[in-house]
Amino acid sequence: MANRRTTHNPHQFVNTADHRRQLQLAVQMALPTNVHVLARNFARSSASSYWLLMLDQSHGQAPCFLTLRIADHTLWLANHDQLTITWQAGDFQAVQQTLRDQLTPAILQRYSYQLTTVDIITLRLILHLEQHQLIWLVQLSPTIAKAYKNQQLDLQADFLDAKLLLGNMNNSSLQLVPVEQAAFQQRLGQYFGRNLLFSQFTSHRLLRLLPTNQWIRPLLQVLPPTPHLETQLAAAYGTDFVRVGVEAIRQQAQQVVTS
Repeated sequence: MANRRTTHNPHQFVNTADHRRQLQLAVQMALPTNVHVLARNFARSSASSYWLLMLDQSHGQAPCFLTLRIADHTLWLANHDQLTITWQAGDFQAVQQTLRDQLTPAILQRYSYQLTTVDIITLRLILHLEQHQLIWLVQLSPTIAKAYKNQQLDLQADFLDAKLLLGNMNNSSLQLVPVEQAAFQQRLGQYFGRNLLFSQFTSHRLLRLLPTNQWIRPLLQVLPPTPHLETQLAAAYGTDFVRVGVEAIRQQAQQVVTS
């Protein structure tokens, strides 16, 4: 079971712009010379922060990335793909030293990942659907949904067993289309575990998966272009999968016109 969120002493750590700057400086000072911050975001209600790191590669090699989480409580996702650093909120010197100790070549190799062409077209699809007010959702088991984040969600078991749905971004009760595509769902779980997607709980045990735009957009800027997106998606996931997306976009556009 994941630990409950800590109630912070406001005199110990306040999530202000100044504290964020101090934490960012601590992270940057601790990074090896071949690693830099591509994107980062901060939790609003806790001392957690997430950092998308990019590892410099030799000329011609595909870029490598690493998701770093700095927090004072356990992540509720099991089998996530990120390096987690525990800190005493507000102790910037200690977290800087911890990062220096942890970010060894072996650790960087273990936790870093590359994104394939299929990953790139999948991320582009997620952003394309969002532009049409469409997102992906999964229906959680009653136990996990009721526990909120005090019951771990296993991204290699629970997530893959959950019902996958494509639905309206602003109203989760509208236009819920079941989609069965195991390879796509597996990638969604992987992106969720890398903080490329973030979640929101909603009614009917649904978990909304929204793109972390401030991460995905910088990623796509340093990754190769992917022309003929629809053709590549069909090759990766099948023509039926593409038809579902095209039809969902058509229906969404029709709703906008008639509303």
